[in-house]
Amino acid sequence: MTSTEGTEGTEGTERTERTEGTERIRVVVYLRAPEDGTEPLERAYREISWVRPDTVPGLLRSELLRDVDRPDEFVLHGEWESLEAYRTWQFGPDHKDNPSALRSFQDRSRGRHYAVYGIASEEV
Repeated sequence: MTSTEGTEGTEGTERTERTEGTERIRVVVYLRAPEDGTEPLERAYREISWVRPDTVPGLLRSELLRDVDRPDEFVLHGEWESLEAYRTWQFGPDHKDNPSALRSFQDRSRGRHYAVYGIASEEV
């Protein structure tokens, strides 16, 4: 299945054809620091190897974001070259067989502790 993305209304507007599973995606994992401070969570992030793009095929970038209004809440944000690349890693042995050091910090209070987003619109 193919979807078309672009801006309408101007002459010469470029349209980008993207096939499902091959467009860049963003993955966010909701995290919460323990009551004794944020250092354990931040240290766990620095220690896990898979957040470094050069260690995981398809991972373009990874960053730990801290909520400026709720300093004990964090988001692990990852940008992947495609849903296919993310799913290959997600269901592969490097991830499934190796629990993340961040697992104990996952914020499940909102229900699902992570979300996968495709790009709905993007300025070119």
